[in-house]
Amino acid sequence: MSAPDIKISVFGKTDVGLVREHNEDCLVIADVSRDQRVADPKEALEIPVGAKGALFVVCDGMGGAAAGEVASQMAVDAISSALAASAPLPRDAFARLLRRAIEDANDRIYTQSRDNQSERGMGTTCTAVALVDDTLVVGQIGDSRCYVMRGERLAQVTKDQSLAWQLIEAGAMTVEEAKAFEHANIILQALGVQERVDVALSHVPLRRGDVVLVSSDGLHGPVSDEEILQILRDEKDVKKASDRLIARALEREGPDNITVVVARFEGAGLQEPTAADLVQFAAYDPGPDPAEPGRKHDTLEKVTVEVTIPKEVIGLTGREFARAKASHPAEARSLLTFIFLTLVAAAAGAIFLTYERNRAMEQEGRTPASESTPAPR
Repeated sequence: MSAPDIKISVFGKTDVGLVREHNEDCLVIADVSRDQRVADPKEALEIPVGAKGALFVVCDGMGGAAAGEVASQMAVDAISSALAASAPLPRDAFARLLRRAIEDANDRIYTQSRDNQSERGMGTTCTAVALVDDTLVVGQIGDSRCYVMRGERLAQVTKDQSLAWQLIEAGAMTVEEAKAFEHANIILQALGVQERVDVALSHVPLRRGDVVLVSSDGLHGPVSDEEILQILRDEKDVKKASDRLIARALEREGPDNITVVVARFEGAGLQEPTAADLVQFAAYDPGPDPAEPGRKHDTLEKVTVEVTIPKEVIGLTGREFARAKASHPAEARSLLTFIFLTLVAAAAGAIFLTYERNRAMEQEGRTPASESTPAPR
């Protein structure tokens, strides 16, 4: 495969924020063709894209003590190494490789967490953004995000795997209501927390001049999409844009670790954008993996649930959720509603059990499994 004529100007930065004692976020910027990886660039990097493309990964670790940092570092190392070790691949095969690399990262973190008491319960979100030919392929676990700015428009091209996002899509709350939602920090998947994960894949055909932002929720939690767009539109230099984004999150009290990667794409290998080139989330199914015949790769993003969740359900614990479901027999008669409520109740129940386990460990004088357990974050 020949390399497209694409040039990337990219910078990444992470900050502990103003509340956390240490930084559990991790990032990597990789020139995959040359197997060159940078986690803490001092200046903007210029990457001439080779046949194997480029990779940006942002992971938001969780687990208390140093375990969250371990999980996020393991994830970026495993994914970047897997892509670098492969030969150049067609897009579908590349997407399957990315999905498999994220699944393998989950296996490694899950095994290490299980086998090491001090790292028990650690996990991490993961948003891995890879360039293959002229297309971004995005693999996601959790609620770190990828945005694409084209012209005057900013679009989120990932979907948060979170309780709040599921309720928004189900019509139970608005985006504005979600910002004040008591359990907005509950995520439904994280690497290393469960034995198997379902990687959400999406893709974006790039155009010349596109700007890509990958961020942990330390940015997009306190900073609105409108503010992000304004900064990216005003600041053409990717390093200055990254600095300003983090500064804005710090102005909002920096409640979490903050990580951003900002990349600008240019070159004759990309088409000029037209009015018809709208950016939006687009799920990507690269087909079955020949290396794993018969294995299904269902993702949360492939399920559309068109139901109304009772307002009384919002803000409840796992046990209260079950009682609320029982008190709404009309909604329970809908199979889709029942499936959705069961999914969320299961997630909330896991949260409760994790909390009880950690509290018991504290009473016994042991280190809790997490300071910010994978759900809630």
